[in-house]
Amino acid sequence: METKFAKSAYKHFLFWGVCTSLAITVCTIVDALLVGNLVGSNGLAVTNLSTPVFLTYALFGVTVGVGANVCIGKHLGASELEEANRVFQSQLTTGLAIGLFCWVTLLFRGPFFSVLGVTETLRPLAERYLTVVLAAAPIFVMYHILSASVRTDSDPALASLASGVVIVTNLGLDLFFMLVLRWGIFGASASLCVAETLGVAVLLSHFFKKRALLKLRLRLPAWEDVKNFVVNGFGMGSAFFFQGVVMLAFNTMLIRTGGAQAELNVAVYGVLYSISMVPFALFDGASNALATIISFFLGESDAQSIRTVYRQALRFAVISSAVIIAICQLFAGSLAALFGLPPEVSEGMAALAIRVFSLSILLSGVNTVITAYWQAIGRAGLASFISLLRNFAVMLLFGFYPISHYQILGVSVTYGATELLCTVLLLVLLSLPRSRGYLDEICAITGRVFESQYTISTESHEQISGDLERICEEWGLAMGKTFFIQFICEELLLNIIKFGLKDGQSDRYIAIKLMEREGEDVLRIRDNVREFNPFEVDGDEIDNGVLTLIKKKTKQYDYQRKMIFNYLYMVL
Repeated sequence: METKFAKSAYKHFLFWGVCTSLAITVCTIVDALLVGNLVGSNGLAVTNLSTPVFLTYALFGVTVGVGANVCIGKHLGASELEEANRVFQSQLTTGLAIGLFCWVTLLFRGPFFSVLGVTETLRPLAERYLTVVLAAAPIFVMYHILSASVRTDSDPALASLASGVVIVTNLGLDLFFMLVLRWGIFGASASLCVAETLGVAVLLSHFFKKRALLKLRLRLPAWEDVKNFVVNGFGMGSAFFFQGVVMLAFNTMLIRTGGAQAELNVAVYGVLYSISMVPFALFDGASNALATIISFFLGESDAQSIRTVYRQALRFAVISSAVIIAICQLFAGSLAALFGLPPEVSEGMAALAIRVFSLSILLSGVNTVITAYWQAIGRAGLASFISLLRNFAVMLLFGFYPISHYQILGVSVTYGATELLCTVLLLVLLSLPRSRGYLDEICAITGRVFESQYTISTESHEQISGDLERICEEWGLAMGKTFFIQFICEELLLNIIKFGLKDGQSDRYIAIKLMEREGEDVLRIRDNVREFNPFEVDGDEIDNGVLTLIKKKTKQYDYQRKMIFNYLYMVL
């Protein structure tokens, strides 16, 4: 029973988180498929060379979004709504400023294209593709930030809906722009940018809902806010930046050592990267769900639930990895052929590269989840260090020799060797006493705490009453306060049974937590029924009178819908 809340919350956020993460992945693969088949291998090479641009946008958006929402989730978990909104609004201003700053690249497109590795042969295609992408920089940055905040504000379904809008719009406009209007590679970038803009519009709609806890405003951030965003989010956001730098380096190596097959090697690398985006999206969704939920449980100092979510994320990474590896091993040639590569390439070096690369996916999933977990619980420095090693330092160190001698196959070998080394390092770090005791240390509560979970039924009245009477007696609480605590819990349970249950809903439960905080007794009640505020329902005269009495007799009461649960927070 103690892990039911954590497991159900993670499953819910995992589903919608994966759907959200798959949006850009699907768009990237669709663009690569259509460009490869309609424009050719040179067009595919351009989309690959442009990938560091999208990764840079993700660096900014994810760093600010994850970093801010770790703080926002903690404040919401501790019922500090005003501070949560201050951080949220500071985050919006920071992200918008970064997105607008990215427009500088439009003024220096020539040198910028050279940095990306664009050759003279590819420059005309790059000009048509990248100009639109660079102009849409604020949209891409804000999409990541808003998506993270919408999930934190307990609306992961809307974040996923925004992803669906992006996917459907991008696919539809890709076909219209490229097949009907014959816009070529320009149509691929235009469709993606329009789709991303509509996705942002969907995300913004959340903040106009009555239930939204976060309010849509801009606030000038303090320097300390920006510092916290970077410190808390860089461990996850930096993965995108380092991937971009590595892609630049590997593309350069492939061009310089590939001879007559240089552009073809870069195109195959683009295929390899597009395929790798699927497991990356799954792991990113698992990590985002983990980070969102753990931030709430950190605010509640709930170490047991945090460990449960962590194990759930690892289990998902292992199972999904096994499925993807099997598909890659069995259908490598067919996967490569989908991108328009010649049969001799798709069945030859491309298929071999995919099979070798797939062996690294399991290790990548485990490493990603562990790093995200450390980031979420506040070990940001360690998470950033591992991200630096995994996505940059070790990758470049291992990559020089195999890529120079074996080209695209060397790329696959490099990814596998890097993940293996980092997994070994993570296992060593996890075995250290500091790692084993860190969570209990940060979740330690100085005051007395009682918490227990119960099924929602009339039969639970007696058990709840007996437990509360026992704990209040142990704490030496006055008889009047003991009666009042029992009275509140009994009335709330009756109201939930009467008004909050859906027909056919099973596995319904309630968690009652009594704690000492700063010299006051605090009662927190959490349930998993539908969104329901017992203080706003239209009950009979007796129900309304009892609830009015409870409000008058408490110093503070606050009802919120957080994650997928109802929270009632009272200072007695």
